[in-house]
Amino acid sequence: MHQLQQWARVRARTTCPLRRGAWYRVVSLTAVEAVLEVHGRPLSVPRPLLQVLPIRPRMWSVVSRLRGAVTPPASWGARYGVCPRCAARAPLHERQATLRCPNCSFAFLIAWSDSHWRVFELLSGSPAARAVVKARDAARRLWRRSAPERSEA
Repeated sequence: MHQLQQWARVRARTTCPLRRGAWYRVVSLTAVEAVLEVHGRPLSVPRPLLQVLPIRPRMWSVVSRLRGAVTPPASWGARYGVCPRCAARAPLHERQATLRCPNCSFAFLIAWSDSHWRVFELLSGSPAARAVVKARDAARRLWRRSAPERSEA
């Protein structure tokens, strides 16, 4: 029987080695952790840090550029897009509805709002809002404490 694949992306700014806005295949999922396929290898990430969907989105993710970041270039402005197919980054222009990826050449709609995915999150069994906030905060504290251990490994 065909098993439904789930996809995840980082929900917030974090130190985990995932590209913000990029979607990763979920290998396994529990209430506290997700194992994602990242560059062909499994990576464990605290579940509350992720947005998990039962489908692979086919729209550009819109990501706010971090202050002081070297990449992408400052000339791209405050936001940039991440391709849903190959995770390449590209500059966005206001009122632009679609964008062709400079890397894979596929064109997709731009998800200027995250509301497209919220209905799927609810259907996928995500916990109540207060529980998500508490779990996310706990996961952030745990992630920060264990970050030096990860970098030494």
